[in-house]
Amino acid sequence: MNNRGQVTIFIIVAVVLVAGILGVVFLGGEKEVKTPQEVSPGQFIKSCVTEAIEEKVDIILGYGGKLDPQKTILYEGDKYNYLCYQADYYLPCYNLQPMIESSVEAEIKASTEEQVRNCFNMLKEDYEDRGFTVEGNETEYFIDLLPGSINIQLRKNVEISKEGTSQRFENFDIKILSSLYNLIGVTRDIVNAESEYCYFEYGGYMMLYPELDIKQVNYKGSRLYSVENRKTKEKFKFAVRSCSPKPGI
Repeated sequence: MNNRGQVTIFIIVAVVLVAGILGVVFLGGEKEVKTPQEVSPGQFIKSCVTEAIEEKVDIILGYGGKLDPQKTILYEGDKYNYLCYQADYYLPCYNLQPMIESSVEAEIKASTEEQVRNCFNMLKEDYEDRGFTVEGNETEYFIDLLPGSINIQLRKNVEISKEGTSQRFENFDIKILSSLYNLIGVTRDIVNAESEYCYFEYGGYMMLYPELDIKQVNYKGSRLYSVENRKTKEKFKFAVRSCSPKPGI
């Protein structure tokens, strides 16, 4: 009886184990949900938009805050944009860009809006080619220069779906490390000094701010400035014509 009882117990345990395994397999299978492959539009947009903005910022730095400056002077093959100018002699210059920070922000935005839209168009085409459905609203785009960075706000909702499941992505904000804001601040100090005193003491200024390398060249009655951040190597170049003496005097 003892042997028969043990065999019976073993049979019962085996049946329970098999039933449990089958239950896990079938019930687990019913709970499986098909999901689309992992999508990461945020990284794509960040890379695409950053490249577009950095390209324009490089030009803006070299042209004193403008992509296509109108009032310039040519020196050794480089075009310097006048930020402070006086056509007469001996008189201080007029500040041509009193709101230079806002002007540069607007310049970056206007010159990259089409490229930003193209970034989202490329994103849409890429995922649709892989069988996804992509929907989104209009893009709101803002540029904000801050100490140490260029902040890009992209207000947009994107929904990517496939096979009955979807993922929603909102607001693609980006931060690009840059000393542009700080260089504009230094430029503002130089222009203010030139328009008021017809002079800027850049040697003493660099002693106060050793992270800066400021160069000044006198050329044809104008002063050409180069303001460089020693760490980032970003360089803001511009010209002023202030209290210019008459030729030959």
